[in-house]
Amino acid sequence: MKKKLCVLIFVSLLCFLFTSCDEVLSVVTVNKSGEKVVNNYVSLFSNDFYEKNVSLRTWRKASVFDEEPLADFADRKDLLFKIENKKENVVVLGDEEGAIEIVFFDGGYKCTIYTSM
Repeated sequence: MKKKLCVLIFVSLLCFLFTSCDEVLSVVTVNKSGEKVVNNYVSLFSNDFYEKNVSLRTWRKASVFDEEPLADFADRKDLLFKIENKKENVVVLGDEEGAIEIVFFDGGYKCTIYTSM
């Protein structure tokens, strides 16, 4: 009976995990000792912004960085990674606690905010 209950609880938690996560972002970085570290993030919020004057070259001027929690995120010194992919029009920034992904399209961008697992 205990075995069936444990299996039922495990399956329920697994189903909850797969239905609650919209997107998962995984980034491999190198720590100070040279070892590879996998950083996993789960999406919290995603929204489309329609600003014609913001592009891959001027992504720091995006209105998403005007709000208080993200105001200094792009200029922080303790970021683990800052990826600018010109081919796919994507900018990804992250630290231990969270990450931001900005995907540019004609006339705007889609911003997704992630939190660390």
